[in-house]
Amino acid sequence: MTARWPADPSHIAQAAEQLRAGAVIAFPTDTLYAVAARAGDPVAVARLYEVKERPSGQPMVWLVLDRAQVERFAVVTAAAAELMARFWPGPLTLVLPARVPTDGPTIAVRAPNHDVALTLLRALGEPIASSSANPAGQPPPVDADQVMASLGDRLDVLLDGGPCRIGQPSTILDLAGVTPRILRQGAIPAIELIRG
Repeated sequence: MTARWPADPSHIAQAAEQLRAGAVIAFPTDTLYAVAARAGDPVAVARLYEVKERPSGQPMVWLVLDRAQVERFAVVTAAAAELMARFWPGPLTLVLPARVPTDGPTIAVRAPNHDVALTLLRALGEPIASSSANPAGQPPPVDADQVMASLGDRLDVLLDGGPCRIGQPSTILDLAGVTPRILRQGAIPAIELIRG
């Protein structure tokens, strides 16, 4: 049975402890509710894929605090640094070359613009592997009731922080290749990210 907690400071701190212990949790971000596990815990990440019913070949997004946290795990190019300065925290996911072994040669990273998510990241002190808190192929949730309806019995903890402000996914921009590519059009229009 999922523990549904208010997203206040004491419960956020408890949720960080749950993540350290291998839990899969859900919490609000600026875009959508996220389902997540500690990125550095392969067993927890494998369970996250099971909860999400997500194919193993589809990498999770790593939620991070800031550029400094990303630089430990990925190569931050000048273009990436400029976009982070303009759009982070916010609804922009960047795909960057990985510095550490992961599922592939790249890591997708995002700094969410939401107090609950950022407080949780600060409390944990390391990246969180995440995706929208719904089974793959189903509509993504924008409030805690929708999370409970779709994933409720599969989670350890749900932090209820009210409805998400943006209510649509982040834009995903791949900067790992020679030419920047939009992999998913989301809250930030492509024209703001790729200049001709």
